[in-house]
Amino acid sequence: MRKNHVIFLTLAVLFFCACTASKNYKAPDTSLQEELDQKNRGNVPLLVQIRQKPGVILKNGVPFIQKADNSISPNGSQEPLYVLDDLIVGNSFASIEDLVTNFMVKKIEIITGPEAAFYGTRGSQGVIKIETHK
Repeated sequence: MRKNHVIFLTLAVLFFCACTASKNYKAPDTSLQEELDQKNRGNVPLLVQIRQKPGVILKNGVPFIQKADNSISPNGSQEPLYVLDDLIVGNSFASIEDLVTNFMVKKIEIITGPEAAFYGTRGSQGVIKIETHK
């Protein structure tokens, strides 16, 4: 009888030890949402990807950065400056749309205020900085 208790206790301890989480387990680096976003990034047009960023509005199908002040740039363009992989492309959405496909986009960053001063007067209406997969 005593032998049965020892065997039962040994089996119970082994069972509980086997069911606990391993200390060596490491969670994956990317979350499920990031993985899905990366797989589906080609299904979302560039205009929609830019439009989803905070502070961006559409006027006649062209993205504009919504600002609290109503500043007018000296060259008359109200469109933001587009920068592709640290190269200035210009103030026209059509020029950036011709250069970038949906699958190429890695990151889109909206730059306004003092940070946009790095780009001079061309960046006075804000900067849309696009990084691509290389």
